[in-house]
Amino acid sequence: MSIKEEISRLLGDPTAEHKRLTEYCVGQLKQGRSLSEIVADPYVTNRLNPMQRCALVEEPEIVHAAQEESLDDLRSHLAELAGA
Repeated sequence: MSIKEEISRLLGDPTAEHKRLTEYCVGQLKQGRSLSEIVADPYVTNRLNPMQRCALVEEPEIVHAAQEESLDDLRSHLAELAGA
């Protein structure tokens, strides 16, 4: 099985543990942690192998939260440049 096939299989995993990990990542992103920091967190690494972590960061909820984080950082940076 290829990496892409494995990630596709893992996406949308219906297990409660996967849901808790997705919610954990989204919550941590909303608290201002970077996604790279979160996936290296022992809470995540103790529960998922590297392939599963690859799939986790492709979850739509996590992608959406990470994009919001990036946009907030960019807006903040632009406001600083504008002196606002």
